[in-house]
Amino acid sequence: MEDLKSIKAFIVKDNPKAAVRMIRKIKAAVKHLEEFPNSGRIIPETSNPQLREVIISNYRVMYQISESSVNIFAVYEGHRLPSL
Repeated sequence: MEDLKSIKAFIVKDNPKAAVRMIRKIKAAVKHLEEFPNSGRIIPETSNPQLREVIISNYRVMYQISESSVNIFAVYEGHRLPSL
């Protein structure tokens, strides 16, 4: 995923170990969504219950729930406004 590569590249400049830790945290949160897709909150910028997010540190992982899958559509810094 391109978003994770960008995040890692940004963090690694200052702290390579922190970059690895952050990517692991994000991947673990995504893995958790496979079993518990409704565990994230509904994205505040929308009222669609199928569009959700989890917050990991200062990053937002946005995803869409369907009957058979969870589709991650964005991972980025929380201060940025999403383009939904």
